[in-house]
This record gives sequence, structure tokens and C-alpha cells, in this order.
Amino acid sequence: MRISHIVLLITAATMSACQSNSSDSKTIRPDTAKNSNPNKAELISPGKSIGNLFLGQDMTAVTSVLGEPDAGDAAMGKAWGIWYDKDSSDKEQTEISIYSAYKDSTMMSKDVKQIRTTADKFKTAEGIGVGNTLRHFKAAYPDIQLRSQYLVGSSGDTIKLYDSRSKGLSAEIVKDTIRALSIHVIDSYANESYFTFDPKTVKIKQDQ
Repeated sequence: MRISHIVLLITAATMSACQSNSSDSKTIRPDTAKNSNPNKAELISPGKSIGNLFLGQDMTAVTSVLGEPDAGDAAMGKAWGIWYDKDSSDKEQTEISIYSAYKDSTMMSKDVKQIRTTADKFKTAEGIGVGNTLRHFKAAYPDIQLRSQYLVGSSGDTIKLYDSRSKGLSAEIVKDTIRALSIHVIDSYANESYFTFDPKTVKIKQDQ
């Protein structure tokens, strides 16, 4: 009788532990995908850098590393430069985009103001990157706000731009999934400056 009683107690304790673990697995925490040993070359530091590129970096140093951009847009001393990943497919090219402007009123040189990437290899210390959901993004950065919305003419998809002003990180969300991340100066918003995705997008809701 004693042995049977002990077996029953062990079985009950095991079932209770399994139920507890199952319940915990349904809760998304900010550190769900935290990378305990991030690779610096693939690390997104909000408000600071993406990989080896950083805010405030002189554009001559950028081009010496990346070469001339593959595409871009420029107006009134401000510019977007786009570098496509050579390993990405023609159908779905991943990219690094850099927004630059003159450093000061002398208009002698330009530096990096924003950096945007669509490559899923780059992630924050919390593990947030392209391909994660809006839910994960909110868990890691609870102060994010919906800033504006755009329509992609070629696909009909809606892009929602969410931004953490306090951290200097924004995400483009399509169908509840991050398609691109951008870093910018802390205590500002990404779309407060010269900010465009590509010629195929049209703003359908004003900035918040």
C-alpha cells in the first residue's frame, strides 16, 4: 500500500509540472528569443548601429567599406543609398539602406542619420529581427507606436510603421510580420526626416 501511495504522489507531481510548463510556453516574454552571445557583425543596437555601420559615421568611410550604392534617391543634400546583398535572389533581394545628410551648415561632408535592413541575419540582443511578429516586437519594446501606414502598389500589401522613440528602433510590419528594421537617433521618430521606402509605396495614413 505504501509503495502504491508513493507512485501516485510522484505521478501527480509530474502531471502538475507538465501543466505548469505548458502554461508558461504560451506566454511571450521580451526575452523569448534572446541571443546570449550575439555576433557583433550581425547585431542591431537600437539608436546606435547595425553590424559595423553606425549613426554619425562619415559617408566616405561607409563607401570605402560597402562601395558605391546599387540604388538610391537624393534631394536637397539628403540621400538614401541602397546596397543589395550579393547572396540574395533577384526575386527577393535583401538590402542595407542608409539615410545620410550634411553634418553641419558648412555642407562639406555627410554622415549617417538612419540605417535600415531587410536581412534576417541582423538581430537585436533580444533576438528581434526580420521575420519576427509584431507581438514579439511589442514584448521587447512595449513603448512602440504606430506612426504611419503605406500601400505597396505592386502587391496591395499595407506597411505599418511602428517606432520606439525611446530606443531609436522602428519596424515595418506587413501581415503582422517584420519586413524591415531601422535604427535612428533616440528621442526622435524615423519618419520625422526624409523617409521613403521605395517608389512603389504610397502613404495612406498621416503620421501620428
